[in-house]
Amino acid sequence: MARLRVLRTAKATLTKTLYVDETATPSTVPVAVTVSRLDGTVVQSTTASGPDADNAYSFVFSGSDVLDNLVVAWSATINSDAVVLDNDQIEVVGGFFWSIAEARASDPSLTNATKYPTDYMIEKRMETEDEAERICSQAFVPRFAREVLDGNAQGYIRCRNPLIRTVRKVSIRQSPSSAFVDLTADQLLNVVPGDDGVLRLDGGLYWPTTGFWWGGFWPMGRRNVIVEYEHGMDYPPPDVVRGSKIRFKSMVLMKNAALPDRAEKVATSETGIVTYSSPAEDRTGLPETDAAYARHMSPVPGFG
Repeated sequence: MARLRVLRTAKATLTKTLYVDETATPSTVPVAVTVSRLDGTVVQSTTASGPDADNAYSFVFSGSDVLDNLVVAWSATINSDAVVLDNDQIEVVGGFFWSIAEARASDPSLTNATKYPTDYMIEKRMETEDEAERICSQAFVPRFAREVLDGNAQGYIRCRNPLIRTVRKVSIRQSPSSAFVDLTADQLLNVVPGDDGVLRLDGGLYWPTTGFWWGGFWPMGRRNVIVEYEHGMDYPPPDVVRGSKIRFKSMVLMKNAALPDRAEKVATSETGIVTYSSPAEDRTGLPETDAAYARHMSPVPGFG
């Protein structure tokens, strides 16, 4: 699976090599590529170029003007068998913690683009961002999320992420046998998001076509509410930027360091004992990074 994180409106090139066991194998028909939203809406459909000398195919993602999570499906025919690979993902975001140029400037050795190619640096940046936001239980840049929730017959419903910026879409199913119905623009005004990740209903919801009325509460049901929303900060705090760069360098330069960054204490003795800070679920093991992350925990105690 390939994951790609791109800025809103930015284009990006994706590549795919088709394998039979461990052998790169070309398709006998043109390789079709479809980019879809999580609800199945197609946003781009094209034919990949290739294969190149290494039997790789590529296409240019045309970009999205809204934050989104997209699924990329590659369709080919190999040895007379139709093959569909749909596990690649594109996340359209509102920003990064820092640019790759800033990352290279943080350490002289990282300026070597041959030893540390851009694709590798991008991969490690994404890993760093994911870890920081998992530890802190919040997004430090604008992101998109789509969740399928259980209605609870109450006036509020909790999403997975705090710092909800805007609610783009809400779909509700009245019963297990009925179809989902999207809230209208006016009805969405009654859905009030909060920094605590809770969506509150300010007033009721009325379906003119059925005469059904929900009096200010989310209808009870199992996986009967679908919410699409944007969440996260406008930009990461300076200490999170600084701490995440330290973490990034520890990942990229791990094999080069004589003494790991997570060393807390060095005891000079005949045996040369070194005490390390240990990574855990809620810390990286790097003291300065963990101190920065600890100052920016989720706005909801025990969130998640």
